[in-house]
Amino acid sequence: MAAVFDLVAGILASLNVRSALLCFIVFLILTLIVHRQRTRIKNPPPGPRSWPVFGCLPQLLRDFQEIPMHELFCSLGQKYGPVCLLNTPFGQAVVINGYEAVHESLTCEEFNWRTPGISRGIFHKLLRARGIIWASGDPWKEHRRFSLTVLRSFGIGKRSFEDQIATESECLIHEIAAGNGKPFNPTNLFCNAVSNVICSVVFGKRFEYHDPEFTNLLHLLEDSTNHMAIGILLMIMPFLTKIPFFPKGALPSLLQLRLNLKDIVNLHRDTYEKENMRDYIDVYLKDLQMKNEKGVETHLSDDELVAVVHDFFLAGTETTSTTLRWALLYMLKYPDVQKRVQEEIDSVVGRDRLPKLSDKSNLPYTEAVIHEIQRFASIVLLAIPRFTRSDVEFRGYTIPKGTPILPNLYSVTRDPSVWDEPGVFKPERFLDGDGQVRKIPEQIVFGAGKRVCLGEQLARMELFIFYTHLMHRFSFKKPTDVESLNTRPKPGGVLTPYPYDICAIAR
Repeated sequence: MAAVFDLVAGILASLNVRSALLCFIVFLILTLIVHRQRTRIKNPPPGPRSWPVFGCLPQLLRDFQEIPMHELFCSLGQKYGPVCLLNTPFGQAVVINGYEAVHESLTCEEFNWRTPGISRGIFHKLLRARGIIWASGDPWKEHRRFSLTVLRSFGIGKRSFEDQIATESECLIHEIAAGNGKPFNPTNLFCNAVSNVICSVVFGKRFEYHDPEFTNLLHLLEDSTNHMAIGILLMIMPFLTKIPFFPKGALPSLLQLRLNLKDIVNLHRDTYEKENMRDYIDVYLKDLQMKNEKGVETHLSDDELVAVVHDFFLAGTETTSTTLRWALLYMLKYPDVQKRVQEEIDSVVGRDRLPKLSDKSNLPYTEAVIHEIQRFASIVLLAIPRFTRSDVEFRGYTIPKGTPILPNLYSVTRDPSVWDEPGVFKPERFLDGDGQVRKIPEQIVFGAGKRVCLGEQLARMELFIFYTHLMHRFSFKKPTDVESLNTRPKPGGVLTPYPYDICAIAR
């Protein structure tokens, strides 16, 4: 309890009397709401001890000071089982751990809903739309179905789109080669290259790496992503924004990013031609205009278009670029793996051309390394929160309507019942006795069920092409003044590596 009292004392000391009184009143109201909700659960899941008023917050704060969030959530599963209830002063949440329970939660129809609070929360008031990621029901179904159709029409998931990625990969290689083997931080270059691929589909063009407009968009994206944990918390509990001292985190950057994307959409509206569809935005505008002219009921709208574009920009940039950063860091950590990948690529592809998607079936070890990088890095700690649409019986427990469900994807990648030595980087786990790639159903880095990642096929194409091209052209080494590598993830909503420098030696 001492940690809680210290926290509260520090907060109250920084407030004037009026603000302190307001916070106290809000706190009492929330406590009454939580107490009422707790009393109606007949068969709750187990969880940390719940203190009066403060719930399990004292224990969480104490544990969080000792271990990072991704390990803390896994420890909850080890102690309380795969379904764990967290009672806090602000409400309840259920954390799901382990492959079987996580997969069941991702495929459970009753858990496919997003927070009803968004419709009345500050994010909706500021941004006015939910896009695909935060939508539910018919709006989500229409946008997902429409987006899949458009992306496929542009070749996403097909080898016809390979040239688009390969072109961007060659631009990336050119930028790296210009460094002449000197140490550099790969973060921005990877972010630029990966983002340009989705920009070519959504915006109809790629940007030069030093373009001010492009640099500003990526800066806003990075800043809003860095505060993702706070952003998700505000989406789950929008009333927290009413508390004066609560950090608003991603809101300023997120709002400015949406405004910038809206300008891009408006420019398209002024220049697009119905007979010449340049990109996703053009197709959306054309379909929206057609439906409006015919009086067809639709959830497509100008505001929703901006939200969907933002979802593509976020999902199409952050996860893949972060995975590539982990990939190079692991190549520094495990030089024998890097050498074996290069030897396999050289024997199959040769030195006269870059690898292609058609080479994948002949590069089993390289593909296994990519799978292991995704598993071992496990960059998405939690699946985006889902909410129960009604009281649900799940694995023998009662979960009330409106409860946030937090599937711990990191726990799946470290589940000892699935993976032999899960804490060891071992690409061979993805190879069968004949040295060929074997599919492991428990590898669910892109999620599962109806809300499986919309860009999974694009991400798989990008990872293979970018990674194999880099391995073909360069050998990566740590700078001579670096004694040891930090491969522990930086805590946050997305598990990223700490900044590092690397030397790319042309082969």
